[in-house]
Amino acid sequence: MDYVAIAFRSRSDTIKFSNFLKNNGFESEIVSTPKEAGIGCGLSVKTYPSMIPMMVTALKMANLKSFAGIFLVKTIGGKRYVKPL
Repeated sequence: MDYVAIAFRSRSDTIKFSNFLKNNGFESEIVSTPKEAGIGCGLSVKTYPSMIPMMVTALKMANLKSFAGIFLVKTIGGKRYVKPL
């Protein structure tokens, strides 16, 4: 299943963003940042690719300084591919 990982350089900002999303009615969860991304604190917020435009707006509203990037994560034939967006 494809998903989007929103990475931060701070674990506390990852948790803050996840809580921000939940408090505003968005579904998300905290997951390990894919090692292929090569960035961040080790934790990311996971959401659906269709939510990217809303996540960009939410990131601006949350104003968290440690935002590191948004990554599309795909698994094809058992191999994981990570693409920065």
